[in-house]
Amino acid sequence: MESLGKTIEMLCREKGISKEDVIEAVKIGIVNAARKAGYKGQLVVKIDEDGRDFGIFQEKTVVEQVKDPDYEISLEEAKQLFGEDVKVGEKVLVEIKTEELGRIAAKAAAQVIHEKISDAERRALFDYFKEKIGDVISGTVKEIKRNKDIVLDLGRVVGVLPKEEQIPKERYKIGDRVRAYIYDVVFDYKRYNRRKPSRIDDYPPPYVILSRTHPKFLKRLMEIEIPEVADGLVEIKAVAREPGVRAKVAVDAKEDFIDPVGACIGVKGSRILPISRELSGEKIEIIRWTDDVAELVARALSPAKVLHSEAYEDENGELRVEVVVPDDQLSLAIGKHGVNARLASKLVGQIVGIDIIKESDYRKLEELEAMEEEE
Repeated sequence: MESLGKTIEMLCREKGISKEDVIEAVKIGIVNAARKAGYKGQLVVKIDEDGRDFGIFQEKTVVEQVKDPDYEISLEEAKQLFGEDVKVGEKVLVEIKTEELGRIAAKAAAQVIHEKISDAERRALFDYFKEKIGDVISGTVKEIKRNKDIVLDLGRVVGVLPKEEQIPKERYKIGDRVRAYIYDVVFDYKRYNRRKPSRIDDYPPPYVILSRTHPKFLKRLMEIEIPEVADGLVEIKAVAREPGVRAKVAVDAKEDFIDPVGACIGVKGSRILPISRELSGEKIEIIRWTDDVAELVARALSPAKVLHSEAYEDENGELRVEVVVPDDQLSLAIGKHGVNARLASKLVGQIVGIDIIKESDYRKLEELEAMEEEE
């Protein structure tokens, strides 16, 4: 059956699934078709390697006297079919003539084959996008759900941009082109997202979960847009974000002659500004990485001027950093709604907290400590 082989090859090529999966689906379809046509017992399908020929058989045990013709064959009949060497107790495969299956059985086979191939295709898509987690992808807004989840057309699958993964001030409309970070891939979105989940099941799985708020989205954009980062000459050591508002990125250079901050910002912001626009105007600050925790916190509190910073362990043995700033820069160091200090703490990561003290209070503490020592 040359047409069967061509069909298998076409399905493998068009659907991107393995020949083994397609052949297994074809076998199941043929067995179901045979059962639909009235054949019982243990059915076995054999398909050659190139898929050009197949046969369906009933596996039967050779007996002296047949009691169940669906599972047994007489010794006399077995010798006629398979030769004189056949013995009682052996199992033989008795071929079913495929033309006897009929039109109805063939239709049933086609349906099962279609279902199995669809399952295999979905598994292949799941595996493909699982390998893409951490990449950036573009899609078109297909639907906006009542709970504000966004469904994106990614081609062969849909992506879901949950409300909590959207930059708060962004608004979308059908047909908008959206770029996002591949965060996860799931078959069951309801189980993945238990907060009043969207009815995504009117789209076939798998579902690609997307994010525009993840810190790694900013990191990947920089890897895509900035040549020195893409080439590995500049390394992104840490990223902290308040999505759509502000972000801090710590970078380091692999070679001493490279200015990692300048390479990321570009002439008059030519490199960082397009990334900022992609993130709805998120203000992105680039700072130079250092392994000195106290110095890193001082840099991370930019644009505030830090007079002194010192790392210490509190009574619980946890690392903290004390920072001294000029009196008139305390609010700048903390930032509106505490965002600057919060981002600095996120960027450093290992710090439990940052204590920001204005200079006048720090001087008073020094004077008190000096007086206590004199006494």
